[in-house]
Amino acid sequence: MFKHKKSLGQNFLINKELIKKIADIATITNETQIIEIGPGKGSLTKELLKKNPKKVHAIEFDKDLINSLEILRKDYNNFSYEINDALNVNEKKIFNKNAIIYGNLPYNISLKLLIKWIYSDPWPPFYNQMIIMFQKEVAHRIIANCNDKKYGRISILTNSRLDVKFHFNVSKNDFDPRPKVDSSVLSFYPKQKSKFTLTDLNILSELTKTIFNNKKLIVMEDCMCGTEIIGDGYIKIASGFAVVAYCAQTVNLERNILIEPEFVKILKKNKLWAENMEKLFSPEQYIIDVP
Repeated sequence: MFKHKKSLGQNFLINKELIKKIADIATITNETQIIEIGPGKGSLTKELLKKNPKKVHAIEFDKDLINSLEILRKDYNNFSYEINDALNVNEKKIFNKNAIIYGNLPYNISLKLLIKWIYSDPWPPFYNQMIIMFQKEVAHRIIANCNDKKYGRISILTNSRLDVKFHFNVSKNDFDPRPKVDSSVLSFYPKQKSKFTLTDLNILSELTKTIFNNKKLIVMEDCMCGTEIIGDGYIKIASGFAVVAYCAQTVNLERNILIEPEFVKILKKNKLWAENMEKLFSPEQYIIDVP
């Protein structure tokens, strides 16, 4: 008998109506190629296979679930699976384009997988849609805009390359075993014309790490968003090592950003910023206020 492993974050969705609702988010045809992360016992997998896609390939970490996956493999000739760590899988070798990623991700690796897919290279990536369930609080951080207290690094990194849509929340009571928190289902769509290269993403990651770790050192003037004005991926280091940015969702050209002296010292220590200060965007795309 299969035993759930707490260490792997195994919480299987058991609400059949919700499983069908999640499967129905994507438009699936006989040309659709699906990668499912963490199929578990195959409840969602089976619902996807009923839609007769071209192929469903599942990646499962727990070898104790092989028996459940073998049943599906024997029943559906368009289903395959592998026992592997999704963090180490090269998905482009499975489907090199137009894939849909489905996943009820373990909470302990959910953001690591999202960042992995944000960093896909080349861009546009091998997928054209991702439908993923996250812990509700994590989902809030992903979709937060610049007026939200949950707004942070993952909001910015996601928005640099992906459009995100919130679908619905899922109660913890719909899982077995029952987790401590509720979940949310999000879908992601690659921004086809995103200008962010891998180098740009690394710069962006460094910028946001320092900014959000030192928010108390940033003084904002005439800005309702506070530190959250730094958003939508439009971040740049300008002369004087001032942070230059705007949030496209709430842009206001009268807003400006003042940097405390201590924060300037932090910026000057980061050679990556100085070397790439003219890298990301052209001058007309940002607001400048150097103290």
